[in-house]
Amino acid sequence: MRAKSCLQILFILCFCCPLSSSLAADEHRHKSQREKLEWKTGDRVVLIGNTFADQLRLYNYLETLLTSQASAKNITFRNLAWSGDTLNLRPRPLNFGSLDDHLHQQKADIIIACFGMNESFAGQNGLKEFSNSWEKFLNHLASQKYNGKSAPRIVLISPIAHENRGPPFPDPAAHNQSLSDYSQAMQAVAARHHLPFVDLFTKTKKLMDENPSQKLTRNGIHLNEYGYWALSQFVAGELLGKKIKSPQLMVDLADQKIQTTNAEILQQRFQPDKIQFTVKEKVLPIPAPPESTIVHSELLALQPRLTVKNLPAGNYRLLVNETRIAEASHNDWSRGLQLKNLPAQSRVTDLRATIERKNELFFYVYRAHNAEYIFGRRTKPFGAVSFPPEMQAFARLIQSRETNIKTQSQPEKESRWVLFKLE
Repeated sequence: MRAKSCLQILFILCFCCPLSSSLAADEHRHKSQREKLEWKTGDRVVLIGNTFADQLRLYNYLETLLTSQASAKNITFRNLAWSGDTLNLRPRPLNFGSLDDHLHQQKADIIIACFGMNESFAGQNGLKEFSNSWEKFLNHLASQKYNGKSAPRIVLISPIAHENRGPPFPDPAAHNQSLSDYSQAMQAVAARHHLPFVDLFTKTKKLMDENPSQKLTRNGIHLNEYGYWALSQFVAGELLGKKIKSPQLMVDLADQKIQTTNAEILQQRFQPDKIQFTVKEKVLPIPAPPESTIVHSELLALQPRLTVKNLPAGNYRLLVNETRIAEASHNDWSRGLQLKNLPAQSRVTDLRATIERKNELFFYVYRAHNAEYIFGRRTKPFGAVSFPPEMQAFARLIQSRETNIKTQSQPEKESRWVLFKLE
């Protein structure tokens, strides 16, 4: 009997365990594959959700980064989010149309869904319903072909953590436990449906704990501009599957070598007190942080930077396209300087401004203040006569901005850098 048992155990170890390991490895590979968002040229990305998603149209750092850093080109964005929205409750004006109507109208290829903050206030009592609502919602989306060809690719983004703002704001401890539970529920649903999931709760909790002096929110649960700037880099990296980083250069005068990230050096010339080179950037830099903010060190390190080693003692000036960018001692250059006012940074600022205007124009169409005359109870006679041409005019203005966005999202051909010693 004992011998038989030993043989059984040996059989299990020899045959079942390798199979289990193989299955686990296959599951791990499958999970990695299914969580990666696929990007295609010409994708229409639609954002839906609560205040977090709604305010992305104003603080448009995420759209700027995705537009400029994605390998797929001609990606366009529409924001259908609405403050206060939940998975089950999305109040709209009379005759506004359903979410399906608007997703069909926008021909959505990718849907970025941001829910959970409003629902989290229900605590444990609402957690099961929240998960069930996600199941129904995702099953419904999977059955649709808003672009006329295929089901949308969907991303789930969790709510942020509740930031401790101190009195008179409430203690966020209990709510953060609820937010953690709801975020985990979203992650579980995403895993079951093989969908990408972005865990903003864990990321924001970490940033809030590391640098409490710089607040991410204006009231504990709604991000301020710095919060959107900081988190957009994380979200863009998760969605694109790469580290979002500005072009950075390291020059060693002794070895006469230039190392770069996200840029190419076309030509270079070294002299004892002068260095000249031409830079061709592969992507635009990360937009500069909002003014008067205490930037987290991990994010500051991702800004454009030039480091120059082994310079002779003295002060040096950097010119880019004959414009003064920075002046510092050889010791400062050796430690590396964050650069501001580069031509590429001006270009990304212009890109953001164009995206902001495009979003504003679309907002006037999607959330028109005079909705009663467009689709409400007063469409006839005046609305039916006046507003169709107006909507067509808005469409032309939006298309014009998107043409500009397409051009502005690409780096300029090259820039000429000169670092020389001051007398």
